[in-house]
Amino acid sequence: MNQNNLSENQQQNPWKANIGLGGSTAIVVGSMLGIGVFLAPQIVAKHVPSPSWFLLVWIIGGIMAFAGAMCYGELGSKYPKAGGDYTFLKEAYGKPVAFLSGWTALTATFSGSIAATAVGLAQYYIGPHFGSWFTDPLISLGPASISWLSLTAIGLIAVFTLINIVGVSFSSTIQGIVSFTPLIILSLAAIYSLSRGNSSSPLGSISNTINSDHSPLPSGLGSISIDNLALALLPVFFAYSGWNASSYVGGEIKNGKKILPLSLLLGISLIAFLYILLNLLFLKGETINSLRQIPNILEPAALKAFGRLGVPIFISLTGFAILGSLNSTIMTGPRIYHSMAADKLLFKAVGKLSKTSRTPFNGLLIQAVIASTFVVMGGFEDILKYTTIMIIAFSAITVFGIFILRRRTQEDNHFKTPFHPLFPVIYLVMAVAIIATIAITDPKQLIVSAVMTFIGIASYFIFHRTVFKRGKIDQN
Repeated sequence: MNQNNLSENQQQNPWKANIGLGGSTAIVVGSMLGIGVFLAPQIVAKHVPSPSWFLLVWIIGGIMAFAGAMCYGELGSKYPKAGGDYTFLKEAYGKPVAFLSGWTALTATFSGSIAATAVGLAQYYIGPHFGSWFTDPLISLGPASISWLSLTAIGLIAVFTLINIVGVSFSSTIQGIVSFTPLIILSLAAIYSLSRGNSSSPLGSISNTINSDHSPLPSGLGSISIDNLALALLPVFFAYSGWNASSYVGGEIKNGKKILPLSLLLGISLIAFLYILLNLLFLKGETINSLRQIPNILEPAALKAFGRLGVPIFISLTGFAILGSLNSTIMTGPRIYHSMAADKLLFKAVGKLSKTSRTPFNGLLIQAVIASTFVVMGGFEDILKYTTIMIIAFSAITVFGIFILRRRTQEDNHFKTPFHPLFPVIYLVMAVAIIATIAITDPKQLIVSAVMTFIGIASYFIFHRTVFKRGKIDQN
């Protein structure tokens, strides 16, 4: 009897619930604190007229992410299972929409993000220590190209995939180290640097930083247009992406109904605070025009924070943070694939868990292979660009699911977003505005996203009819 009960419980939640508040918050922090915040400033500066607008865009992005975290906190508390968006979309809309979200995660967004992060680490943090031979192709075959840079990126993917295969406790411990260490030190460094202004107080120094330049955009606009605001928000949204990370490991969080929403809100609050500090640091001593000319803000920011002797420390800390982003993305993706396999929307082998570590080792390996393929083939940055609109779209559809699920069920034993429907409306309005602007200014992105969506829909019906209905799925 006890054995049967155990088996039933494992079917309902086959994961080990051993991630606490610290570990789940570290997953959120690690997912967000990546390379985006250091590459976005130049793009943002191209679309804003002044330092005040530059900083305001980051605040608006933080508000959007916080509103999204509030909504996902309610959904995650109601359904503390593995899968994040996939689980919430399945409950609100059914399997076809959920499959489309999971398919996009496996074939583009998660695997592409892993590839981009690994290559960014190899290119910006390891490559500068070597000569051109590091980036020169060793083998080229059509669009595929293998270099020491790409091999290094693949090696990073392999190492962190192995860490996640070993066990989620070990992985979350690593995550905590590589997330909170740079978060604390970078925050202190930014505060210290900003307090060293000519003004008698830190607030005065910050005020001088914000008001240092009001030069207009190249087009002569003195105030920002809706188009420029949306285009400035796009890289900021990418930098904040990952605010929903702990929802993907809901089944592994202790007391997920309470801890999961708390980890989302705590994680986004910490990152928004750090991002505001970092962008004040980026602005210090710069004008909007000068920011537009700096492709990588890392070294100028390091000089301001630590001085020339401390540049290696600052760059090492940011590299440490990006390792956390890589680990967190590798960890969360396979939870989606496991849930899809459990629902018989992928082969059972994809979602199979290790008997000892209870980790989805097949899903981790498949994800690593796809991400490594992106690294070798190149073009993953374009893939990320074209799928950003899909990431925003699916998160908006997920947030809208709150209205559907609230009407369908009246449960009160979970976290609910306060001031409903304020936070869902904030997120949805901002998401629609960004998507509409992209559709108008860059219709090619919308076309590519539409094609990928069509392929995903076709894949669902092909798989569902030819594999699931014939019973082939049970052969694996």
